[in-house]
Amino acid sequence: MNTISPPATSNFFSRAWIYSREMFPLHLYLPYVIALYTCLHIASQALAGGPVVFDIYGVTGLVSAFCMMLLLRTFDELKDVEIDKDLFPERALPRGDVKVSDVRILSIASFSVLLLVNFLFARQTWLPFFIMITYAVLTFKWFFAEKIHRENLFLTMMTHQPLPLFINYYLINVALAAGGADHPFTFGHFILLLLFSLPVTAWEVARKIRGLGKETDYVTFSRIFGARGAAYIPLVCLMLSGAFCLYTGRTLGLSSSFFIITSALMVYAAFFFIRFIVQPTHQNNVLKNTALAFTTLLFFNMLFHLLQKYGLQWQL
Repeated sequence: MNTISPPATSNFFSRAWIYSREMFPLHLYLPYVIALYTCLHIASQALAGGPVVFDIYGVTGLVSAFCMMLLLRTFDELKDVEIDKDLFPERALPRGDVKVSDVRILSIASFSVLLLVNFLFARQTWLPFFIMITYAVLTFKWFFAEKIHRENLFLTMMTHQPLPLFINYYLINVALAAGGADHPFTFGHFILLLLFSLPVTAWEVARKIRGLGKETDYVTFSRIFGARGAAYIPLVCLMLSGAFCLYTGRTLGLSSSFFIITSALMVYAAFFFIRFIVQPTHQNNVLKNTALAFTTLLFFNMLFHLLQKYGLQWQL
């Protein structure tokens, strides 16, 4: 049941801060993006066999990674304005502390920054950038078939989940263009692409899985495939990501501690997912947090060992 929302504060920046604090906390997202992009940047160049440098292309990739996260967050918000009023009335937008126009401004701002930095500073990667941004806009518009997508969660997953692949493909190409180089996209980079993209799919599916007896009006994967069946999807994605991480580490000649930590993380994730599959109760449903913790620790482990072996040359 909808309630009358109190008027939002008249200051846009105050409302934007409320939105950021609740839906896009900078103290979490900013260091996370910096670490993940730096990891992808170093790994891409190391696989290419050239020097590992961070120049204007690195800055462009870093800014683009952050702006894409904000853009997609605002896209999701704007797509579900009416639904969130019923399902998530406690959020900043439904309860009236933030206006829809505020989210639109943030969305337009992030989109504009993406266009500006890429057209000014990253001419070598215009094609993958154009493909990425076009696909992102198509997901925002539900591929011009909103009713069909809203009625079919599996179709939505199939059409929306390629987006992380396009984003990471673009970011890898930005890294390969750094230092004035023009390295080719190889099989090793394809494995790296899957390594960084599959955890996104795992998290997206895991957050839409409910324990037995906990389904609501919100359409979930557990409603479609059953709680046990749905849990296999993120489990497989995370295990493949871990395997690709081990493969990449072996290719790059990382130290033995990298493989020990990566293997331990795979065991950790498998334990909690298998526990839920055996007993799909609400208490055992820590799948979303498990996927997030696994992904974060996996990439921080990789970043540490990459920096240890290759370092980073600054050319700004």
